[in-house]
Amino acid sequence: MTLRRFTVTMNRKKLIIEPGGGLGNRILALVSAFNLARDCNISNIEVLWRNNNECGCEFEDVLESLPLPCKVRGIHFGKESYKRLVTSGRLLSAIRKFVHQKIYNLFRWSVRSIQLPTAEGRNTPEYWGELKRRVIDNKANKFYIEAYYSFYGDVSCEGFKFNKDIESHITRFKEQNGNYIAMHIRRTDNEIAIKNSPTELFYENVARIVNDKPDTKIYIATDDLDILDDMKKKWPDNIIYTKVDSISRRSTEGIKFALYEMLILAGARTIYASYGSTFSQIANLIGGNEMIVVKK
Repeated sequence: MTLRRFTVTMNRKKLIIEPGGGLGNRILALVSAFNLARDCNISNIEVLWRNNNECGCEFEDVLESLPLPCKVRGIHFGKESYKRLVTSGRLLSAIRKFVHQKIYNLFRWSVRSIQLPTAEGRNTPEYWGELKRRVIDNKANKFYIEAYYSFYGDVSCEGFKFNKDIESHITRFKEQNGNYIAMHIRRTDNEIAIKNSPTELFYENVARIVNDKPDTKIYIATDDLDILDDMKKKWPDNIIYTKVDSISRRSTEGIKFALYEMLILAGARTIYASYGSTFSQIANLIGGNEMIVVKK
């Protein structure tokens, strides 16, 4: 018997993805990067995770694992300004921040030639083909992507495993509250959500839901505590919420709470979402539930 010898050609290409923006935006960018890696048969993936004022946490604070094996490298410059560090006598910290920032800037300069161009709003099959050809046909063995949006393939959160402690809190929440509805009322600096999803429409929906079924529980996730307090007074037997001391996305606890509320939204039978909310979109993808965008 003659044994055939098969030669397996390994794909030596490497994909570096640096997701930006808040937690929801980062998940969207990561999903696209993994979709592209699968289609291009890339197994060497590196995730650069920035702990900054947009998402003030380390990777492990919110995520246990990702859909594909990859190396995660944390990037942290510190959230305080140079002026504050120097005036408070922390000169060494200011120097360390400066050095880390310069090293990062050098890295960004070095990857200019291998950066894949992506664009928000161009997530179409035609664009997918263009990106895939750029990767497969290019002789370069390394590619870099920075994005805060979906840019390749269908969006799915399958394979994402979140912080186990937070998942445990969600399990207890569901056991205590049973079947519930959730509303994500995005206010403060989000002008698009405020303009297209006026606060009064959320009030109208709560009133209608409670009138139809008086024992309905409605979880309110909002960055406007005045709205939450007012709804609690108007519907004390229906409104459920989670009280926290900090909801700033600059802090680790703030981002952990954001994930907690995202998973609560995911567990609701219906999400009433603010217009243009990535946060609600990701929650809907995780939970596979009904989502109604509240808009005028």
